[in-house]
Amino acid sequence: MREHEETREFYMARYPRITAHIIAESLGYATPSCAAAILRDADRRKQNYCEWIDACYHGLALDAVKQAIRTRHFHSGFMASYKLALAYVMRAAKTGREPELASWF
Repeated sequence: MREHEETREFYMARYPRITAHIIAESLGYATPSCAAAILRDADRRKQNYCEWIDACYHGLALDAVKQAIRTRHFHSGFMASYKLALAYVMRAAKTGREPELASWF
């Protein structure tokens, strides 16, 4: 695996829709970079200790990603807007700018 494939930015740019679904599943807890890190850790079958993953999934990033994909058709509305999350992911991937705090829906 190439070094650039280790970064959050790589995962955000390569998998923007899954990254956005992770944000929506988190109810806005995860920022684009946080969601990309969760996806990266899931891909590598590693634990992730952000507060949401640790509390809800016992550190199992892969379980969180599976849940985000499984429930993707329900990601709409207050604090779970896939469309808004995707717009933030696309902006972050393109410009590097993203919300600094979670729960921005």
